[in-house]
Amino acid sequence: YSPLTVTDSVLAAGDITLVAGSGTAGDDLAINANVESGGNIVLNAGDDISQTTGTVSTTGGTITATADTENDGSGAFTQTDGAIFASAGGNITVNSYDDAAIADLDASGEGTGNVYVTSSNGAITDAGDTDTDITAADAVLSAVTGIGSGDTASPSYLDTEVNRLDAVNTGTTGYINIYNTGALELADLNSDTYSVNNAGGSVDIEAYSPLTVTDSVLAAGDITLVAGSGTAGDDLAINANVESGGNIV
Repeated sequence: YSPLTVTDSVLAAGDITLVAGSGTAGDDLAINANVESGGNIVLNAGDDISQTTGTVSTTGGTITATADTENDGSGAFTQTDGAIFASAGGNITVNSYDDAAIADLDASGEGTGNVYVTSSNGAITDAGDTDTDITAADAVLSAVTGIGSGDTASPSYLDTEVNRLDAVNTGTTGYINIYNTGALELADLNSDTYSVNNAGGSVDIEAYSPLTVTDSVLAAGDITLVAGSGTAGDDLAINANVESGGNIV
C-alpha cells in the first residue's frame, strides 16, 4: 500500500487481484512481467497503471484495469509497445482518468469477448505498431480529447480488428481515427443513439473491408468513411444518418 511493482511473473489457478493505493500521490501499479490467471484479473491503482513488458492473460476470464481508483483526478493507463492483455475470449475493460495508451488488448478466443476503454479526461492513443491495438467482437471506446491521435492532415490511427465499433469523444478537441482489419459495423453499443460521435473534431474510420453504418455518425468536423482492401466486396453501406459540421468523404 503502495506503489506496487511486478518484477517477476505472477501465476494463479484462480483469480488475481493487484492493488496499489494508499490515498496519497504515487499509488502506481507497474507491470514488468507476466501475470497469468485461470480466472479473472483485476488491476487497480490509485494513480497510474503501466505495463512495460510481458502478457497479462487469462484462460477465458475477464481482465479489468482501473487507474485513478481514488478519484483524485490523476491516473493514466500506459502499455509499452509489445505489452499485451490477452483474455482468450473474456471481456477486457480499461478505465483511466488521464490518457489510455493501448498497445494490445486481445479478447479473441473461443467466443470472442468485447473490449471497453474509457478515458474520462484524456485520449485513447496508439502505443505502438508491433501488434493490433484492439482485437475483439465489439469495441466500445469513450474519451475526452480524442481516439487515435494526430490530425486530418497527419492522422495516427488506433488499429483494430473488431466486428462492431462504438466510439465517442465528448470534449471540444480531438479526432477519432480508426483503422480496422476486416469487416466493420458502426453500431450504437452504449445506448446514446450514435455509433460514432465526436463533439470536438473530425472522424476518420477506415475498414478493410467492408464498412456498414448501422447507427448514426455525428462529428463537429469532417467525416471520412472508407471501405477498401483491393478485393471484391469493398462495400460501404450507409443505413443511418451521417452528420458533419465540415466535409464528408
